[in-house]
Amino acid sequence: MRFRHERSLTRSERGAVVVESALALPLFLLLIFGTMEFGLAFRSYLTLANATRDAARFASTLGKDADADFQIVNEITGNLSGFKTGAIKKIIIFKATGPTSTTSSGALAACRTGSVTGLCNTYIAGSISTNSANYGCNYTSPDRFWCPAGRKVAVSDPPDYIGVYIETRHTGVTGVIGMTRDFSDEFVMRLEPVRA
Repeated sequence: MRFRHERSLTRSERGAVVVESALALPLFLLLIFGTMEFGLAFRSYLTLANATRDAARFASTLGKDADADFQIVNEITGNLSGFKTGAIKKIIIFKATGPTSTTSSGALAACRTGSVTGLCNTYIAGSISTNSANYGCNYTSPDRFWCPAGRKVAVSDPPDYIGVYIETRHTGVTGVIGMTRDFSDEFVMRLEPVRA
């Protein structure tokens, strides 16, 4: 009799393990996929932050080159080439008033919705072009609002501050916890001065 009781107890313990596993597995998978999604999103944000700083440093060296915006946009798209197609939502190249200027306040806030004459060139997802023929400050080019050729670089002026704002969309890989997020970053630098 005792032997049968031990055998049924062993079966019921196996059944309990199966039930516990069935309850714990989804939580374990959620933890694993959530960690993976968070890590990928964090990597996207760090890549964006590095691309923004690189673009601003690069922009400061270009000064008032006629094709400066074209080169900056190419630098950004090259640095973010690992992102999915269409992930770059917006690029703003703006005239900053100082090293702490931001597109979230003051007159520069208008740049978030479109280009503003004398302040910024805004490139929105479908209109971001890497074709040099689309630039040049003519009446249809996207860099006409704050023409690169008109930027101040002389030591006596003093030189303008240039800012770069980039907005991207990170799409989750697993879709488990809906990790589609928009990330943005901006950075400002003074244009490198040139002695006249």
